[in-house]
Amino acid sequence: MIDSRHKDTAAFLMRLAEALHAYGTPSHRLEEALGIISKSLRIEGQFLATPTSIVASIGPERAQETLLVRVEPGETNLDKLTALHEIMQRVDAGELDERRGLIELNEVVSAASRYRPATTAFAYAMTSGTAAIFFGGGWREACLSVALGGLLGLLALFAIHRPRLAALYPALAAMLAAASASFAAAFISPVSSSITTLAGIIVLIPGLSLTIAMNELAHRHLVSGTARLVGALITFLQIGLGGATGWKIAEALIGQQIPSEPMPLPTAALLIAGPLAAAAFTVLFRARPADYGWILFGSMVAFQTTRTASDAFGPEIGAALGAWALGCLSNLLARWRGKPSSITLVPGLLMLVPGSFGFRSLQALLNHDVLAGVETGFSMVLIAMSLVTGLFLSNLTIAPRRLL
Repeated sequence: MIDSRHKDTAAFLMRLAEALHAYGTPSHRLEEALGIISKSLRIEGQFLATPTSIVASIGPERAQETLLVRVEPGETNLDKLTALHEIMQRVDAGELDERRGLIELNEVVSAASRYRPATTAFAYAMTSGTAAIFFGGGWREACLSVALGGLLGLLALFAIHRPRLAALYPALAAMLAAASASFAAAFISPVSSSITTLAGIIVLIPGLSLTIAMNELAHRHLVSGTARLVGALITFLQIGLGGATGWKIAEALIGQQIPSEPMPLPTAALLIAGPLAAAAFTVLFRARPADYGWILFGSMVAFQTTRTASDAFGPEIGAALGAWALGCLSNLLARWRGKPSSITLVPGLLMLVPGSFGFRSLQALLNHDVLAGVETGFSMVLIAMSLVTGLFLSNLTIAPRRLL
């Protein structure tokens, strides 16, 4: 058995591991950070993190204690992740001991969410509205997407404390979005129901999870990467089947509709959509309001770099260069500000992840267009790997911080 100090240290490390996992830290980064902190506390520790469990062996070699914690996949919370990073920095510098660190960890975990439910629902709406503009939609698609995003945001808040509903939420939300967009397209013309549907459910599409899974696999974290990859694919299937059901319901009630081409807004609309999207990301990822400017800066750098490079070299190289620019900027800002790099990295990646390709691939397959479905799905995988490659290159260009 380990002595009392080691028990305090083990309790601190396990609580820290749970919190980092709950607030969206990838498994390989979580293990690296815990290894650094355990060395700072002069205790031996080995850690294994997966999306559903954390295993740790802590203590001297001949008296190690193995601990197991069952966890659930969490959602990114940049505010609390920043607070955890501040605690870790003080522990690493020897300014905070295990007992006081555990008390402060519990205070961070138990603190109320920074944003109210109504603000979160509004962020869903703004994310969907700006996505419609980025996808080439007009003002009709943007307005309808705002309404759909807000409705799905309210449904998400309603499902939080209802596990059975939460399990079906991706399929139900996609069905509601597809049916509503089809009904709107039947009575409002011209409206692209496909763009409206995709923009309405954009928050649900696990493109970020797919990219993180690829990143973990590239770091040879095979268990966590595979589990996260399968989880993302299951969510894609739920969304695809839900969307197909919604379209069939609308078709049965109002008949088959001829697809309409959208009337895109002028390029200047992106100057409005960008700041609104960054504000929505700040709320959705629970970042501190003071970080909004950095989130906007990082997101626009990623988007513009990818757009320019894609026009010149194609979408795969464009995604890699966009991720490289974003990763370099995030690592540089993290070193300068003493904050986690994920503050700008995670929202910026949301501008680049290939989730829309996955939905369109499923849509093509459900319409019996196998060739287009396979081609689009393969493009999704290529772009995800391009993003991971860009992030690897950025870490070679500018080394990331020791902790987060």
